[in-house]
Amino acid sequence: MLFKEIYTDLDAKISAGIYAPGSSLPTEAELQQFYQVSRTTIRKAVDQLVAAKKVVRKKGSGLFVAPTISKQNILEMTGVIKPPYLDSSDMIKFKDSYLRLVGPYYADIFKISSNELLYYISFITLIKNQLAWEKLLLPLALFPDFDPSCLKVTSIIEAVAAGKERPENLFQDFQLIKATDEVSKQLGINKQGPVFKTTNLFSTNDSKIVAVEYRLQDALTTKYSIDFN
Repeated sequence: MLFKEIYTDLDAKISAGIYAPGSSLPTEAELQQFYQVSRTTIRKAVDQLVAAKKVVRKKGSGLFVAPTISKQNILEMTGVIKPPYLDSSDMIKFKDSYLRLVGPYYADIFKISSNELLYYISFITLIKNQLAWEKLLLPLALFPDFDPSCLKVTSIIEAVAAGKERPENLFQDFQLIKATDEVSKQLGINKQGPVFKTTNLFSTNDSKIVAVEYRLQDALTTKYSIDFN
């Protein structure tokens, strides 16, 4: 049966890393053209991959290889402040995504040359009705094949874990600040309104910082749970 052959072929490509965890797959139309079969046949193969939890179908975004990191790994790694990391976003809207020079400030944080390149990704997310403006910074040397579109289906921790050096620890800094003009615009709140700013530093066991995340949320509507254990 053709759909089983296509399922087996796609499964083998996922296992071989041709399609990396969290990365986007070709659309069903593209797969139909590649395999030269009917749309129904492709849909059956994809449905089987989804049922086997090897592929995630994200409405409005497409098909993605399922992340490999487990929820238990995430729970063990997250710090005192517990945002909804275990869920992928209901909505993600990219604001900026580009490579930039590291510069002296982040060179000191990542312990790399200021002339190296850094991914800068800025996006708005909606998770369980909580709106957030997020910024993610990743050294290109540690994430040479990073695809920002993976953030449509994976959590930040899952995306960071896909780099060359796996993070094992998370340092968090939690602040209550006033919204700047840009923050109020992005979050749709009043200027100078209260905002939660969470800074997450992901590090290896030898304390090497591999990623930095900033999360800004309206303090009047956002709820956090605090784990003192």
